[in-house]
Amino acid sequence: MERRDFLKLAGLTGLAAVGPSGLLFAQDSLDPGGPLYLIVHASGGWDPTSLCDPKGTDDPMAPDRMNTYLKDDIGSPSESSPIRWAPFGANGEFFERHYKKLLVINGLDTATNSHDAGPRHIHSGQLTEGHPAFAALVAATYARDKPMGFITNGGYDLTQGIVARTRVGNIEAIERIARPNALGEGSFHTEATYGRIEAARAARLERLKAAQTLPKLDRSVDALVRARTSDSELKALTEFLPDLNGFATPIGRQAALAMAAWRAGLCVSANLTTGGFDTHGNHDATHATALARLTNGLNEIWAEAERLQIDDRIVVVVGSDFGRTPGYNEGMGKDHWSITSMLLMGAGIRGNRVIGATTDRHRALTLDPATLQPREGGVTLSPAHVQLALRKLAGVGQGEFAARFPVPGPALDLLG
Repeated sequence: MERRDFLKLAGLTGLAAVGPSGLLFAQDSLDPGGPLYLIVHASGGWDPTSLCDPKGTDDPMAPDRMNTYLKDDIGSPSESSPIRWAPFGANGEFFERHYKKLLVINGLDTATNSHDAGPRHIHSGQLTEGHPAFAALVAATYARDKPMGFITNGGYDLTQGIVARTRVGNIEAIERIARPNALGEGSFHTEATYGRIEAARAARLERLKAAQTLPKLDRSVDALVRARTSDSELKALTEFLPDLNGFATPIGRQAALAMAAWRAGLCVSANLTTGGFDTHGNHDATHATALARLTNGLNEIWAEAERLQIDDRIVVVVGSDFGRTPGYNEGMGKDHWSITSMLLMGAGIRGNRVIGATTDRHRALTLDPATLQPREGGVTLSPAHVQLALRKLAGVGQGEFAARFPVPGPALDLLG
């Protein structure tokens, strides 16, 4: 087959993805069986001292204050819980509702103030370029040939060619692709006519396929034919989709789509994003709004998972570019700071815990690698430690991809 004929055939088939080899592929949908991994990125660099590593003040007007809220206003779900939160946004509601399944990791040193390097370090475990995101590793291992194995709404989503990523920004477009004969409440053609069109198209594709003699190309064209002659996968997705207008936050809607794709057997991991955290000016008001949008979105994720009775089948990982400076600048903002936190929740993660600690001026304390308690001369927590733990949890800590894209140790027993 000449190149122009191959491209023409690709155009006829409509549904296909470009795989790591550069060839087009498709595969019948199968239930992935394992958990759905939702990676939430708070874009811009959040302030952990305004969220899960609170540093209050005795004097809100002191020139060197870390924050303007009082130490006495710092919240906790119970006297026995180690979790603390800053009195900001909707923090209290979120922590009260979910602390039993929440693992807070404080005092993570990203070793950077860069908006490029920070998200890469947080979500791949490597500061240097050229490493796939954790969500991509999971999809490459369990859903490499799924049409929507790795869904991304932004954030750090580099795949290094090990899996195709799917950007889904228009649900109406999915509906149109999945049901090409639909027209409002009716259809373009009668069912009988559309059946004849489908049969003629399938026969034409089979004739084109029969003309192939090269085995590799024949296999690729066969995959294309199967992709185009069956719209069942996307139809299944639309059947599982809830009304996204019922969700008030971006990550709530993004998660609902990912859960529908997971239930349809198409997806195992997804990047979810929300922004507004790069608060170089007017930090308190702007950060409170961004944090409320984030925590309300997390509430929506868990509410939808509970409604679907899959709350024991999802893993939620929340991180940001880095942290923000101790104290305020002249514009009552906060600038970039390398020390940050992460939140982890879900299947296989023991909750109601805090690992890691920081000083009153938000510098990381080193930990004993065995007890994970603060100890002078111990280990400084980094995103690599979190990623190693997540790889173990997801069963992707060994094998081809782990060998190609290693994460520095030592491994720590973070998830319990």
